[in-house]
Amino acid sequence: MGNGKTIATLTQVVLLVSTTTLSAQVSRRAELGRTEKLRILVDKVMQRHERWFTKEWMVEATAGAGFNVYSPRSGYERLDEVRQVAAWCEKHSIYYMPWMRGSLDVPARAKADGRRLLWSSGNEQPLWSPNSDEFWEWMRRYIVQYAEMSKTHPHLIGVFLDFENYAVGKERNLYSLSYDDLILGQFAQAKGVERPKLELAGRKAWLEQQGLHGEFEAFQVNLWRSRCLALRQEVDKHSPSFQFCIYPGLETPFIIKAAFPGWATEAAPVIFGDVWTYGRPSTFLPQKESLEGNKRKLLSGMKAAEESRIPFLYTGGIDPVVRGADPEFSGKNAVMISETSHGYWVFYEGPDYTKDDHKEYWKWFTWANTNITRGNLAAWREPRTTPENWKLTILDMVKDPATLVAPEVTAKTVSYPRVMMREQNILVVAGKKGQPVEIVLRNQRLAHYESLLVWELRGPGMKPIASGSIDSDKTGAVSFTPEMDGVYFLGASAGSCLFSVVSSNTPIALHAGERLRLIQGADRLYFSVPKNVEKFTLYLSGSGGETVKVNVYAPDGRQVDSAQTTLKQRKVDHAVSAGEHAGGIWSLQITRGDEGDFEDNTLRLDAALPPALSFIPEHVFRASPKE
Repeated sequence: MGNGKTIATLTQVVLLVSTTTLSAQVSRRAELGRTEKLRILVDKVMQRHERWFTKEWMVEATAGAGFNVYSPRSGYERLDEVRQVAAWCEKHSIYYMPWMRGSLDVPARAKADGRRLLWSSGNEQPLWSPNSDEFWEWMRRYIVQYAEMSKTHPHLIGVFLDFENYAVGKERNLYSLSYDDLILGQFAQAKGVERPKLELAGRKAWLEQQGLHGEFEAFQVNLWRSRCLALRQEVDKHSPSFQFCIYPGLETPFIIKAAFPGWATEAAPVIFGDVWTYGRPSTFLPQKESLEGNKRKLLSGMKAAEESRIPFLYTGGIDPVVRGADPEFSGKNAVMISETSHGYWVFYEGPDYTKDDHKEYWKWFTWANTNITRGNLAAWREPRTTPENWKLTILDMVKDPATLVAPEVTAKTVSYPRVMMREQNILVVAGKKGQPVEIVLRNQRLAHYESLLVWELRGPGMKPIASGSIDSDKTGAVSFTPEMDGVYFLGASAGSCLFSVVSSNTPIALHAGERLRLIQGADRLYFSVPKNVEKFTLYLSGSGGETVKVNVYAPDGRQVDSAQTTLKQRKVDHAVSAGEHAGGIWSLQITRGDEGDFEDNTLRLDAALPPALSFIPEHVFRASPKE
């Protein structure tokens, strides 16, 4: 009898301890994003070191740095590995969300006509339409299994869904309305209307002409919403607390109108992974102003979510690969985000696990997590401890600087037509010994972004001469007196903002030997074609849903050629015959293409040409004579 009582008592103790432990796990899980800030690591650095497989040491390191959720970038489809990672996370007292894309590629040989994602522009991408069974069955297959696993692996708390558009032909993130045959056919049948055979680019216009576009939009959104609700209901059968983490936040119609209301419940609020805090609002904006700018953007995003009155948790993202997101800034950014929202997440890419950059980022994320868990959420306001080190890398791209011959320097000041440059660009500058140079630049804000315009001047031989900066929305001068005749190079960047050349008292040109990046275009830019060049190639590229067209003019002013990118062909390498006009001064116009929007674009000149595009023909730089 005594032994029986002892066994019974031990059993009760074990059950009590097990129940207490499980209760503590459930209690802590329920506090994530509430009393305990979310600290999510999406890992591409450690996983890459192990050929994209997760190992226990990664989970242990993540927990040791103070993160409370681990999301490996690869392995969502390896279900045995998912179970193993969930077990490791439980062992190391953190939580786990498999990461998977919110899009499914169409295999090259698949019979998918009419079921691919089709944009209103007529651009069809090699992705299954969000209206297709293939897309939803694939998503359901994995997510429902995760939810079922979470019953026996309680540290598997949800799924991290990435709705960025990575496929060829990207226009925007996923999803806007699709105009594929599948949804158009379903809509026409529901409305009892006959659908004529339509070109891909003419479908939206036809719906608008028929007065049906509003109803078509509602029809498609309702289909998405019903699919999202059905998935939520299946998940709830296994785990009502299972959460969907959605990246890139409240950005697309699919997320706003279907995924958010369909996947959010009181027991499982949707977690938003905002992208607008990845780095500095602009590359060269100082840390204090950058953190304050990110805070404003975060509050704006949260306000939009709050107005929906749907349960949510909001996290701001950090990405070390973004320019300006140095280790200290990223650590301070993490604390600021956590003070402002329900926590932060890191898309951890860029550093090499075996090198010092990983150690530095890891040190600052550990610092951030320590301050967050201690409730020291004002730590982001502490003074900067490491130099900000503004550095222009663009000047390192100048090849063979001695191959250019400058035009005559007259000291006459010339005002130039406005050509807006993005990110880092190079100006080619003519220098005459003892003749003072003054180049006036304009730093212009873009939307809500602001940034310093940072510049660096190098002389013949690429020797550094001077550097400086111009405040946001201000005009400033780059002034120097050349110590020798020759060609000088002025690198400049306004980060995410814009800059232009207002005037100069010496000939200057835009360097197009690597990548000249503009926003919109230029009415006319001039360049030299050497006598020995029979033909040359122009390299054009658009961006997303933005295209560009270049018209080419011979020395006599006649248009002799034209090339443009399209929504399906984002990059174009176009050969131009020089013919009898070799040796003359040519020009080109950068303008709007026949389709798409006209904003960001890049241009590169053939290596056979002097890499300089001048604002006026008198300022054209020529190639050095061959010895």
